[in-house]
Amino acid sequence: MDLTGTVWYTEENDAKMQRGTVKSMRKEFTAEAILEALNKHYVESIFITDGEGNVIFVNEEGARRCGAPREELMHKNVAQLVEEGVYDNSTSLIAIETKQDAVSQLTYQTADPSISHSIPVLDENGEVELVITTNMSVGHNKEWQEIITKERAAMARMQRELDYLRLKDHSKLVANSPAMKRVIQTIDAIAPTDSNVVILGESGTGKDMMAHFIHENSRRADQAFISINCAAIPEQLLESELFGYEAGAFTGALSKGKIGLFEAASGGTIFLDEIGDMPLALQSKLLRALENREIRRVGGVKNIPIDVRIICATNINLQNMVEEKQFREDLFYRLSVFVIQLPPLHERKEDIIPLAENFLESLNEKYDAHKTLAPVSVETMLNHRWPGNIRELRNVMERIFVVSPGDELIFTPTPTAGYGKESIERSVEYNLGDVKELKEFTEIAERWFIEKTLKECEGRVGETAEKLGIHRSALYRKLHKGK
Repeated sequence: MDLTGTVWYTEENDAKMQRGTVKSMRKEFTAEAILEALNKHYVESIFITDGEGNVIFVNEEGARRCGAPREELMHKNVAQLVEEGVYDNSTSLIAIETKQDAVSQLTYQTADPSISHSIPVLDENGEVELVITTNMSVGHNKEWQEIITKERAAMARMQRELDYLRLKDHSKLVANSPAMKRVIQTIDAIAPTDSNVVILGESGTGKDMMAHFIHENSRRADQAFISINCAAIPEQLLESELFGYEAGAFTGALSKGKIGLFEAASGGTIFLDEIGDMPLALQSKLLRALENREIRRVGGVKNIPIDVRIICATNINLQNMVEEKQFREDLFYRLSVFVIQLPPLHERKEDIIPLAENFLESLNEKYDAHKTLAPVSVETMLNHRWPGNIRELRNVMERIFVVSPGDELIFTPTPTAGYGKESIERSVEYNLGDVKELKEFTEIAERWFIEKTLKECEGRVGETAEKLGIHRSALYRKLHKGK
């Protein structure tokens, strides 16, 4: 567009569109008409100066904020306006001096503050020819900031969902076994409802994937699905992650506050993984949110309505935690409207090979390969106990995909680190006394290995649990067993 030239636009001819013919219709606008539209109808201030700061154009909104007629402003220099106190500084002068964009807040004598943005237009010699300045009122700027904040929150929500989908490794839901068929039948019945669900199962049984499957088959499928691991976030941060916080709520808080995951998931589903690790104090706040269907941000004074479906998961026996006063009984019953127990992989043998082939399909696609499972691997896999469940199977498939020679994948179970011949011999010598039963021997060996690993980790329980491949809550129970 050239202010001295002509601007064209195209309209559709409806009658000819209906007959399948489109004809462009042109309408001419003069430069004067365009400037007049900017003058009368643009809701923010526009200033255009020459390379010395002399005003050559200002619209009516700009004149209103300066408290002077347009005709008077057109004969002044922006430096003069600053000297007269019309506003406290000029980004136009900064842009002329630096030959770069300039942004600053302006305080007017007769109007609300605004954010000024000046853009220099350079000639062929690199000298400033014009400076175009727009001033957005602080009020409008805040409105835009709120829109941007909401958009960023939506983008963050989408990113979390994308991250979750990546973690699924493109796995398909496999339910060939009778145990899994019963689970799917239950889910088919409860998914369309808004009832809360608790998913129980050993680590690695696919609780997160099942939660997503419930969401995808619910009436909320086109809304957000947000997942959070209650055990992975420090206790002092979990509340602000779930419920958000207001500006200045605590040291390090964002100056504009932050919405929580419950707000971000409103209308959709929130998945609380490892719910058994939620602190008791936070459990009471979660209970209030469920009962009142509203939350309050950290440091906030008003309640915010929410509409979310809660799906929880844990590998801990919540009923036992309730009896031990480690989990609120009222919250337990509020959450466990429906309980789904996922079977371990060794109880669903019919699913082992289909799952393995799904993982293999993804690996072949990723690396542009054509590898297959060797017949001997199929038999070995069916006889393996899979203590790590689906997660272990996925890791095994990735390992043998890399190390197996040729295009046939060979699976040979390897002993878990620390349980080789030498370790077992040492465990036999470890305080056996008059042990006569296998159960007692197993308990002693387990205790020895836990204490050995705890010592190697210098007493760090979280690191020990990770090394042992169990949850830290399970480790605590084992450490206090018999005490």
